[in-house]
Amino acid sequence: MSAAEPAAKLAAEVAARVREGEEGVALLRSSGLLAATVPAHLGGPGWAPSEIAQALRILATADGSLAQIPQSHFVFSRWLFSQQPQRQELWARRLLAGELIANAQAEPQGPVLAHEGRLDGTKHFCTGSLHADYLAITARRPGEEAPSLGIFLPVSAPGIEIRDDWHALGQRATGSGTVVLADAPFSPADAYSFPQALALPGYGAFAQLLHTAIDVGLLSAALDETFARLRGGEHDALTFHLAGELQSRRYAAEAVLEKAGSGVDKLWAGELGAAEAALGVAAAKTLVSEVSVEVASRTYELLGARAAAANDGHDRYWRDLRTHTLHERRREKLAHLGRAYVTGQAPELGPQL
Repeated sequence: MSAAEPAAKLAAEVAARVREGEEGVALLRSSGLLAATVPAHLGGPGWAPSEIAQALRILATADGSLAQIPQSHFVFSRWLFSQQPQRQELWARRLLAGELIANAQAEPQGPVLAHEGRLDGTKHFCTGSLHADYLAITARRPGEEAPSLGIFLPVSAPGIEIRDDWHALGQRATGSGTVVLADAPFSPADAYSFPQALALPGYGAFAQLLHTAIDVGLLSAALDETFARLRGGEHDALTFHLAGELQSRRYAAEAVLEKAGSGVDKLWAGELGAAEAALGVAAAKTLVSEVSVEVASRTYELLGARAAAANDGHDRYWRDLRTHTLHERRREKLAHLGRAYVTGQAPELGPQL
């Protein structure tokens, strides 16, 4: 079974039963998608990166927040099957049972420190944390300039407080709370090497591929809803011209996502270099980030003023896209692309590339 099958089933259930929130997360848990990265030899589906990306694209057509929640789950769960062999079967069972890992990475107000088996500090924008079973917390030891550890703890562990304080323009139901760590204990078995994780083939490229897929899904949903609302009416040639223009943007976005996904598949299979795959994803991500926001905005030119009513709901696509595409600075990724191709030198790879 491909990843697209459970994703399509889940998207249909979400569209029919819930717009956003905890019920959608329950459907996500029961869909089987959270086991996407579990290797086949541990009972998992063994899906390729492009399959996981297409699953998120499909899910995003139904709910942009719900599609965002497992993005970091898929990225962090790769750590669990690349280190600590003695714990891999345990984690496979957890993910096959539908347990969810949320990220705890961003620290704009200072680092989280790991000292003598305790964690202290604050993490912000922790996507999915309000719905999660486990947190993947990046931390550094005293004196280190960058995180060296990824520590996996249950959300109910002592010393962990999750605040429901995500109030955003879009993707409002991602459960992206603030995580406060106060003398939170952890054991050596909970700790994984962050540098080893970053060295996994296509670590950043895989993460960015999934972000790209979410944007493509939201773009497609905005356009599908627009065309459905126009269907059956009388329209002039200018309307058809704009509809065709926006559809061509969708075609391009879907095509670059597919090509970028193929590159990451080949990287994982050892058939393509890491830099080439990463640059392919970067090109796709920068294009889709621009095109998706543009398309979602211009659908209003087709629908007219009635779509701008506060209770219309069409704005959720643009709001979700505008929020999601701010995860990183697009101009920085474009600079990496340009520098690599002009100089012929491979870029330095990391979480964003």
